[in-house]
Amino acid sequence: MMNWMLRNCARALAVAGLLAVVTVVTAQAQTPEGTPITNTATVTWTDANGNAYAPVSGSVTVTVGFQAGIDVMAGAATVSPASPSVDDTLDFDVANVGNGTDNVSITESISVGGIITVTGYRYNGTTYGTLAALNTALSGAPLAQADTILIQVVYDVAVGQGGQTTIYTMTATSSRDGTMFDSDATTIQPPAAYAVTVTPDGALNVLQLPSNGPPAYQQTFVVTNTGNLAEDFNLDATSPGSAVITTVTVNGVAGTTTQVNIGSGAAVNIVVEYTVADVPAGSQDTLYLAATSVNDGTATDDGFMDLTVIRPVVTIAKAAYRDDQSTPILPADRVLPGEFIQYLVTVTNGGSTNAVSVAVNDPLPAQVTYNTASNDVGTWLFVEAAGVLDATLTSGPLAPAASVSFWIRVQIN
Repeated sequence: MMNWMLRNCARALAVAGLLAVVTVVTAQAQTPEGTPITNTATVTWTDANGNAYAPVSGSVTVTVGFQAGIDVMAGAATVSPASPSVDDTLDFDVANVGNGTDNVSITESISVGGIITVTGYRYNGTTYGTLAALNTALSGAPLAQADTILIQVVYDVAVGQGGQTTIYTMTATSSRDGTMFDSDATTIQPPAAYAVTVTPDGALNVLQLPSNGPPAYQQTFVVTNTGNLAEDFNLDATSPGSAVITTVTVNGVAGTTTQVNIGSGAAVNIVVEYTVADVPAGSQDTLYLAATSVNDGTATDDGFMDLTVIRPVVTIAKAAYRDDQSTPILPADRVLPGEFIQYLVTVTNGGSTNAVSVAVNDPLPAQVTYNTASNDVGTWLFVEAAGVLDATLTSGPLAPAASVSFWIRVQIN
């Protein structure tokens, strides 16, 4: 008898162990609010003589109350919109995981200001301009148990925010139980874009005289940061042509290189000072200014201007006339002692720029005696001493292709 009992006990324990191994516990959804839960117990019995009696039952009923539950789920952990950009969206699912119908209200936070600007909240096909307007709409839209709504946040990314990061957090709070809320967040990271332009970019031919000392010439270049973040740029002025141009300063810094910080979308004027060598007219060279991103050496551009050296080219000619200033004295003609004749002195600028401080020095031959001098073309100042005439042009610079002249009256000794 004892062995039989022991075998049955062992068998029962083995079955119980097997059931314990294969049983899977499944999570149950919350019982809906307002559900009545009735528990009934029934008692049966007999008396000492084995007489059966009608079973007797007893029951009690409880009703399930409201248990709030909110779950907010961001559609993406990280997004990378362009900067600048408009009408970007963030998706947030708001789910009622409580056990009854509820309403929710929305709040938000942005970790770093100035990167994005929220312009609207899209819900159920309508875009609301403010959180207050959205929450008014949500207050009139009951959210049933296990239902989910999609709220889209519409935003713009400001100019110059490449490489910057901000975190947008949405929080939904139960309207029936203000202590129940949930949040989720999306990181917004506009990627950095590096770019620069420099102008003028050719189509500029500057004509300059040799410098002949200070001050230096100046050329203004415009450097524009066309990337989406403020950054430093290396500036480098070069003139790889013939030895005509020598850079003196770049943006006020002595030498050929310097660095400048430029905001996104901003442009700065960079003045390059340079000198021009004492070389023949027509010599050419090119002045370049390159700007290169410090963060990305492939983001570079240069502007340039071409330069041609110019000079005045002055010639002088002298002719002899009878005293009437109209009859030329030819090489075969003769002049007589005591006769008055006149010399016509002509100065011409055959160059490409003005000649200034034009003056003529004329030592007269010993065989003539100076009488007077007079203007022909232009205005001259005459000074004669000991048979030497000095004439200075006082009517202004002598322009390219222009000629001026004056008369000298002498008597043959």
